[in-house]
Amino acid sequence: MARVIDIDDALLKRKHENFWLDLDDVSAGGGLSGRDQIVFTENRRWVGKLDFRAMPIDAVRNAIGVGDQVRGRANKLRISVQNEGTLQFVGNSNDFHRSLGVSEADIARGFIEFSDGTRFSDGSGFSLPDHDDPVFVYDTPAGASTALLDGYIGRNLSPVAGFSVNDFYYRVESNEDGSIVFNPPLREAVLANSLANISAPKMQVRLASKEDWRPFVEYALYGREMSVNVVEAFDR
Repeated sequence: MARVIDIDDALLKRKHENFWLDLDDVSAGGGLSGRDQIVFTENRRWVGKLDFRAMPIDAVRNAIGVGDQVRGRANKLRISVQNEGTLQFVGNSNDFHRSLGVSEADIARGFIEFSDGTRFSDGSGFSLPDHDDPVFVYDTPAGASTALLDGYIGRNLSPVAGFSVNDFYYRVESNEDGSIVFNPPLREAVLANSLANISAPKMQVRLASKEDWRPFVEYALYGREMSVNVVEAFDR
């Protein structure tokens, strides 16, 4: 069984990261009408390119060790995927609530008053927005491209943002109050209450070729920048 090797983002820092949904289609070319008929089946998979920064000695030593462990295309890498442009929780609830415009007074008291300063009859107010990553509301079968997510972050997940489940990565096409359409379709069935990882989505990949992981040590002190091509790994 293939091993999964985690990349240490704190050591192996990236300057660029790009992922595309690749696919295969078939065409016999233009017919007598000059029109091209495309035959397509749902076979999209992620391909990507990771551009790593120049590496200090501790980073390049780590990169050499990762190369020894990944063994070309035999084993898999687990990588984080940037998720800019959507609401995320990065570890501080006060900062999260400030980013939503919640006042310092409301943060301090733990709930939000009405705009005129009044409260409910029991002395409470509206709950502060929850910052937990959402879960799937219903069981969702493999091959589905729609799902319902709960929670404040799930209801506000931005189009073109991503999430991961069991290290499979998906990108949102649209979101209507937590009812999302996404690509590619689910790789495997997801049970209700399963977590959709938005704050730190992950993906398991293999090297596109065995030559793709080649850190270069310069004068035994530093490693040059390194570009790595990867493809989605499906086995779990």
